[in-house]
Amino acid sequence: MAIRKTVSDVSADLREHEAKCEERWKTIFAETDEIKKEINDLRGTIKTATFGSLGFLSTLLIALLSGVLKI
Repeated sequence: MAIRKTVSDVSADLREHEAKCEERWKTIFAETDEIKKEINDLRGTIKTATFGSLGFLSTLLIALLSGVLKI
């Protein structure tokens, strides 16, 4: 027959479990913050590339329409 745990045993186990969970949550929150920062950096890069490409294409179109480039 298994030995039954006392209230003190369960309380100690619960404190240990809560300490481990708290540490895990801190790690998870730190990692999600890093991911959010990387996503924001990526968004900025994509916006810059998009506007740069549109600017280049607009300049090229204006040059073609104004007759500067003869194709």
